[in-house]
Amino acid sequence: MNLKSFLKKIHSKTREFFRDEYGGNIVEYALLVGFALFIFFIIISIVTSMLDWTVGLSNDFFEVFK
Repeated sequence: MNLKSFLKKIHSKTREFFRDEYGGNIVEYALLVGFALFIFFIIISIVTSMLDWTVGLSNDFFEVFK
């Protein structure tokens, strides 16, 4: 399978996807993916702040013994 036939196949599949009745749902899928990424980054930021908090507590604890 050469590159030209591969690109032609991709082009036809993309055209078929947008022409059928389910192609309009691409906006909904994009919104769902965007919302999922937003929630994922919120969770990551919360976990990171919790880890920073515990590192700060351990540093304060070990400074007592210096």
